[in-house]
Amino acid sequence: MFARRSSLVIAVIAVAVAISLAAPASASTRIARSKLFHFVNDYRRQHGRHALRESTDVDRLAQRHSEAMATQRTLFHSSSLSTKLRAHDPTLWGENVGMHISIWKVFKAWTRSTEHRQNMLRRGFRKAGVGVVWARGVCWITMIYYG
Repeated sequence: MFARRSSLVIAVIAVAVAISLAAPASASTRIARSKLFHFVNDYRRQHGRHALRESTDVDRLAQRHSEAMATQRTLFHSSSLSTKLRAHDPTLWGENVGMHISIWKVFKAWTRSTEHRQNMLRRGFRKAGVGVVWARGVCWITMIYYG
């Protein structure tokens, strides 16, 4: 009986700890996503482009991709992005991925890369989704654009 009660107490504690750790992570992810959108949209405005609108559906796609990169500890692009975005009926799409010690440093690296900068400034892009994962002291970021 004591063993069952101990197991139950341990299980309840484990669930409580998991719940308490999950809330800050999701708040952290929302803040990180908001910061990146602010950086990119400000950059777009500086270059005469309209602001991108956030797509929560595409945020989820980007989040899963960032989680996969963090788990595998390597940067890579999404496969079959056109298929994954099919429900949004896009005519064009693009993706930036990056990893660094801060969101700002990832964004700044994108501004110095021709291909990443072209994605951030492409006129046809209207919406985007962002995924951010913090792992081992760095953030893994995916930003998916479409229009």
